[in-house]
Amino acid sequence: MERDFVFVGNDFVVDFVNTRVCVRGERVELLRDLEDVIAWLERAGKAEAVTDGIGALSDGERRDVFSRILELRARLEEAFASVAAGGGIPDGFIGELNRRLAEAAGHDRIVTRGPVLKVERRYAPAHLHALFLEEAARFITAMEPERLKACENRSCILYFYDTSRNRQRRWCSMETCGNRAKASRHYHRKKASN
Repeated sequence: MERDFVFVGNDFVVDFVNTRVCVRGERVELLRDLEDVIAWLERAGKAEAVTDGIGALSDGERRDVFSRILELRARLEEAFASVAAGGGIPDGFIGELNRRLAEAAGHDRIVTRGPVLKVERRYAPAHLHALFLEEAARFITAMEPERLKACENRSCILYFYDTSRNRQRRWCSMETCGNRAKASRHYHRKKASN
């Protein structure tokens, strides 16, 4: 089944945190297993980061890799909530991320993209969580905290990195939450004038 992944965050890590959504007031998990993680990576344009062999992992290894990925997402979501509320990165988060990065394994590989040579990072299937750790480290060190925001729709749980020039973005997506807010304001104005 094709998953309805959401890409509104303007960054790989923010979109990763947004792999849980709210549907009719209920949180819905979009990453149910390692296959969903691989499908999400394909949609996120990072499928080439995984070396072949996901299918060769034992059930226990698959559960371990998947568990590490979801554990990182939970910690990132906590950190994002703190930053978006103006509280900064929680104590201990950087130390924990550094500890996990020290245990992670990936390697660079030179690849040909048309006439251009590029360096791309690759991860063995058992170390796929390292991709998420390294991307999290990159995002946390490069972000401007005031640009990381939670959608203003109270029934939405998504985050986004506001890249607008005036930093006035309020909604995860104007097509969904933004339009709902506009329609609600219009309805209430019309009702009040009647």
